[in-house]
Amino acid sequence: MKKLVVLLVVVALTCISAMAFAADISVGGQFDIRGRDFVNTSAAPSNPSSPDTNGTTRDTQERVRLDVNVKAGDDVKAKLEIENDWDTWGRLEAPQANNKGGGNAGFPDFREAWVSFNLPGLPLNVTGGHQLLQLGNGWFLRNMKYGDDAWVVANVTGANTAAFVDIKAAEVNAAKADDVDAYAFLDMLKLGDGLVVGVDFSFAKDRKNALGFTTDFNQTKLYNLGLNVNGKFGPVALKAEVDQQAGTAKNADLYPAGIYGYTGPTGAIHQDAKVKGNQIVVQGNVGMDPITINFTAARGSGAKTNQTDYNQFVNFLDKDQHYTFLYEYKVKTAGGAVNDGFVNTTALSAGVSAGVTKSLLVGADFWLLRATQAVALNGAVDPFSNLPATSRKVGTELDMKVNWQMYENLSWNWSFGYFKAGAAYDTMVNGTPASADKVFGIQNVITLKF
Repeated sequence: MKKLVVLLVVVALTCISAMAFAADISVGGQFDIRGRDFVNTSAAPSNPSSPDTNGTTRDTQERVRLDVNVKAGDDVKAKLEIENDWDTWGRLEAPQANNKGGGNAGFPDFREAWVSFNLPGLPLNVTGGHQLLQLGNGWFLRNMKYGDDAWVVANVTGANTAAFVDIKAAEVNAAKADDVDAYAFLDMLKLGDGLVVGVDFSFAKDRKNALGFTTDFNQTKLYNLGLNVNGKFGPVALKAEVDQQAGTAKNADLYPAGIYGYTGPTGAIHQDAKVKGNQIVVQGNVGMDPITINFTAARGSGAKTNQTDYNQFVNFLDKDQHYTFLYEYKVKTAGGAVNDGFVNTTALSAGVSAGVTKSLLVGADFWLLRATQAVALNGAVDPFSNLPATSRKVGTELDMKVNWQMYENLSWNWSFGYFKAGAAYDTMVNGTPASADKVFGIQNVITLKF
């Protein structure tokens, strides 16, 4: 309740201040309630001696977003969005009946806070502040959840849009120049009939190993060239992106012990390395009302055995669901982390969705997942060689969804997932090789927009 009062005070002050100058002010937002049940998101075998380590999550959470949009004529606009990100029911809260007032340690924060304006007499638009950002189709850089601090300078000439973006990708120490700064140049060209082609070139400078490439405070320079196309080709709506990386990582950690099948000296070997990651992502759908068939084919590079360069693809992605409901969103990928897109992952999917009624949509997607380069994600050991038993077999996943638009501004959406982990997740349990348990997940989200 205290949080709601704070938000209402902010809105009231905003509305009062709007009277002082000529501007259009609109206030809106959304309120979400979600319930989740995930089982074995660690994608590891059961261990009788540690039964609570397999990643089982059951909770109910809520999220509040409140935004204020400002428009002053045709040349100036701004947005403030306050968000109380997913707050678990009962977390640090005392029951109201005990007369202690309850309360929560969490507090709303700004998800967006930016101003955008056209430079007088020049065909340039400038947007500065905390804003949601995405390059291309969002498979190299995407932060549509929490946003990034950035400057965007854009020129729109007819069907062509060119822009320069200055992004504060990570802040290490606010008082020192040890951040991760990223700069991007992009150009998008509309070719008519919904066809858009784009190119973006990015440079990220990691001054103090925030990306974790090296073992100390050496610098990493990362370059990414991205090409993307979005359009309709006959009955097929297609989205495609290709990324190629270059750069240097000083004193790079090339051989993590026990991973990627390294057979050299014990421990990691460190030397300067070139960055050589790449990826390709193709997504599409074919609409045959009321049925839509969709598909995905994607491949991201991974670390090679005994590599002397950094071959694994590097990206900057947010913590939202990017493709599968379990793998990558809740289960670490073949790249060794969650929320890392198609890093060291080769994926194929096919699915179908159908509008049962105007307000009810159901769908299912089947995913075949493999590691681009063989891995042992849980440190599986071959008892004969005493080395990691790596594999490209990541697993398969079946995802289902039910989206119900109950009213114009109220929806209730359900997601279901089943992930069968492959041999890449095998490990040893009490001295015996064991396969990972199956992963299950279910989530429902009620959303009210206003």
